[in-house]
Amino acid sequence: MDTQTLDIPIPKNETEDVMNEGSLRPITSHSTKRYENRTLVETFAMEISPGLFTTSQEPEPEYLAPLWSAHVHPEGQLYFFREGPLRVVTEAYLYHVETFETVCGWIARIEHLLADMKILISEDIELFVEFKGQDCAYYFVDHATSAQFWLEKSDTEKLDLPYVASTSQLKIVIEELYWVHVEHFPMHLHALPIQKLEEIIMIFSHGLCDQMTSRVSTFNYSASDCKVFLDLLRGCRDSMNNGHTTWIIARLWSIIDHNKCLTFYGQEHSRLSRNQYVLWDPEQKHRWVSMIMAYSTFNTSERHRARLDDVFVDHMVYVDRWAQLVSDCLKQWKASKSGAFAGLALHIPFLVLNSPWPPLLIVSSALLSSTLGSSILLDHAYEPMESLSATDAMNYLESIQSSIFNFQCTAFAFSLPKALLLWGYLILLVNYLLLVTNYRGSGMAAGVAGLALLVVLVLYGTTSTTFRASWSNGMSLFCRGSNVSSIQIV
Repeated sequence: MDTQTLDIPIPKNETEDVMNEGSLRPITSHSTKRYENRTLVETFAMEISPGLFTTSQEPEPEYLAPLWSAHVHPEGQLYFFREGPLRVVTEAYLYHVETFETVCGWIARIEHLLADMKILISEDIELFVEFKGQDCAYYFVDHATSAQFWLEKSDTEKLDLPYVASTSQLKIVIEELYWVHVEHFPMHLHALPIQKLEEIIMIFSHGLCDQMTSRVSTFNYSASDCKVFLDLLRGCRDSMNNGHTTWIIARLWSIIDHNKCLTFYGQEHSRLSRNQYVLWDPEQKHRWVSMIMAYSTFNTSERHRARLDDVFVDHMVYVDRWAQLVSDCLKQWKASKSGAFAGLALHIPFLVLNSPWPPLLIVSSALLSSTLGSSILLDHAYEPMESLSATDAMNYLESIQSSIFNFQCTAFAFSLPKALLLWGYLILLVNYLLLVTNYRGSGMAAGVAGLALLVVLVLYGTTSTTFRASWSNGMSLFCRGSNVSSIQIV
């Protein structure tokens, strides 16, 4: 159906008639009450007659008016479909006479509106209605164009839809709504076009290849998930007339369209990698705070801040990246906890030998004990979050993101166990050097300190990319200088 008809206003007299007994309002397939039903089921003891459910004695079917049929969604939701000039679906329980009469009354009013507005209805058009009190919520879908539409003008804000950058992106949003409708009501539909199945198979094939060859793929499923989905979709080729197959294809198409909106697919500025900002300015505020935190935590907080920023680009969260972030943090906190136990065990010699400076011993013990406590608390708080969905992870990150400091404070909290551990070991090393000085002299202590410093420099030089880059640049400059000198001598 031509979407230009959406701009036709509802006649004033019809609006007034409808408002007398409730209002007609547009909704989307995302904003229905489908998953909000909190009604309790009443169960009771029922008599079972001999031979019930056998071919010779079928139970009496519940009555439905002509053209109406009942269908059960694969998830178990009962819904009703009316065949006719205007196809209708609803989740209202039509076995109740009062509900059925209300549904028929609103359908008649909507058909009257369509006639007054001279909107032609084809067999590809389907109406959805939902009721709350006297009000009727509705939307139309067009199976020919894979679109959802309404009778009056509206906008994305009123319909609780995301902001868009162009009409072409709005079309993707509308198509996602269509597939959500098909996902909710798949059992009465004819088989989907085989082209839709083949197209989504190729989309997941591309996603699989992209995930396997790129660390910043914008596809929203991992390589292992893509393989599972591809096997599932290829198995659907022989059962296109099955409602379950329709549901599978519709569910995956709605997810693909949603991801297209997030990546600004086909727009002037599309997102080509997960770490690419297209909506918000990634400029970091209050760099001096990050510098102080970085120096006080041996740069641990800066690494956590960078990872939190990376997993929350444009307020978008990929569930595999979030799970990997939490998993790595849990491993680090577990390692810090083990290191704290070992560090506290290294304090045992001081129970036998008198410490030259007891306050330092108290400080190192307090730091390592704090490492142990902070590791346990963080592990307890974040272990359940490893399995969060992308939406839940996004909501959580939005709740902890500061408008002033962004993720700097959170990153500092994440870095505390390791930072406290390193500070604790540093103070413990000073304690041991003072102990060596007390029993073996300052020369031996200086030798031990020099050896410890050498070990730290070697470890830092072999693990720090910044150090190695600076060393390589320095050696290159030295070599170029030597070559110039030798040429001049010749």
